[in-house]
Amino acid sequence: MIRFLSVSKKYSDEITALDNVSFEVQDGEFVFLVGPSGSGKTTAIKLLIREEIPDEGRIFFEDLDLADISRDLVYELRRRVGVIFQDFKLLEDKDAYENVSFALEAAGKSDNDIKETVPYVLEIVGLKDRMDAFPRELSGGEKQKVAIARALANNPKVLIADEPTGNLDPTSTWDIVQVLNKINNWGTTIIMATHGSEIVNTLGKRVIRMEGGRLIRDDIKGTYDPVEDFETKILVNTQLTKEKDQQRKDEKPVSAPPSQEKSEKKEKTETNIGKNEGQSEQKSRREKPKRKKVKIGIKNKQKKNNN
Repeated sequence: MIRFLSVSKKYSDEITALDNVSFEVQDGEFVFLVGPSGSGKTTAIKLLIREEIPDEGRIFFEDLDLADISRDLVYELRRRVGVIFQDFKLLEDKDAYENVSFALEAAGKSDNDIKETVPYVLEIVGLKDRMDAFPRELSGGEKQKVAIARALANNPKVLIADEPTGNLDPTSTWDIVQVLNKINNWGTTIIMATHGSEIVNTLGKRVIRMEGGRLIRDDIKGTYDPVEDFETKILVNTQLTKEKDQQRKDEKPVSAPPSQEKSEKKEKTETNIGKNEGQSEQKSRREKPKRKKVKIGIKNKQKKNNN
């Protein structure tokens, strides 16, 4: 479906965005583009949607040679390739429904098609009840879902997501990833550029890693880091967990043997009984004089009365 053949792109003598990059993406794949900032991920996406032209090499999308197509075919390409951006790129003066319908109007769809398609794609991303909400009334995750619905509206064969979760909280991030995974399961090819190592490691999809404009790794079921680094991290984390568990065990007070515990409990009980008896005896001693005074007072009063 997509082929990069020895593609290079320079912005100046000092800046090489892509250096002799080659890879293919098959129909229905889910591919992660990973790597540090400035590694060439965004440039590869711009070349794929024909925002840029390679200096060397060739790029094919199905039967189209992207370096050699007319303006009309560029419009056709962008209807077949949906794009999702990190900053959403929604129209602030239009509600969710209108943001999606605008893409269909630009593609020349009929009113009936628009009325059928917009609610359908908003339902796919879980926003059927938020069609009338404006971007200012939506959360970051909801804005990105509108952007996904807009990208789906023209039923593209490929959905390209350029850091779609970069501005989102963890909960919204996983909502977006689940939506993209669902769309991929329906047959749409997904290419997602991301710095989200947890996302990549959890999904276990194909991973293309780039550094310094070069493709350095292409794994069918990959991880964000190279396998050896990933395994090393797991071993280090496991060792740290063991050390913490051992430290907690060392800090925990040592329990006395059962016989000793019983003896200590018995001694403690006897001590408490002794204390209680002593306290009762002291209390009775303190209270006895008080009772004598009362009795003496009564006898003296009786003697006076008799006299």
